[in-house]
Amino acid sequence: MTHLRVRLSRQEMFECEQAAVLRWQLARASGVINQRKDNNRNDNDIDFLGIKAEIAVSKVLQCNHNVFQLGVDQGVDMFLGDITIDVKSTFHETGKLLFKSLEAFKASCSVLVTASNEADVMIIVGYIPKKTFQSDALETNLGHGNCFTMDQIYLRPIESLWKVHQEMKFK
Repeated sequence: MTHLRVRLSRQEMFECEQAAVLRWQLARASGVINQRKDNNRNDNDIDFLGIKAEIAVSKVLQCNHNVFQLGVDQGVDMFLGDITIDVKSTFHETGKLLFKSLEAFKASCSVLVTASNEADVMIIVGYIPKKTFQSDALETNLGHGNCFTMDQIYLRPIESLWKVHQEMKFK
């Protein structure tokens, strides 16, 4: 599968850093506990990664996306027309798409984005529709309790999501 490398501009990186700090402060002030577990990283690194992933996806799909939108999302990070998208990110280039439960998958589809060895480059691995994930994901325990995962090889190329969007516009 061909992954898409997306370079973020200096301005985008700056905005991602600002938004990560803001999101972290708002979440802690609201009593929201970070459910992500990575002993080698601090919470702000994880927020920063997630925001960079969202920006990369919104750039490629040309979605309107505001990194400064406040509040806990309801499982939807952005819209591509009527398609709702939940962007998931990982520090590991071979990482899996992961949801803590099948019910946690709220959007029409999810896009997996990984970090790269360059701070300003994100790798869009692919996407999967909600129904496909819910029927094909594996229940796994990665050391923090059961969750549902899908290996990268089962994800669809991001360009096919764009095609689905275009076809929906003309129905």
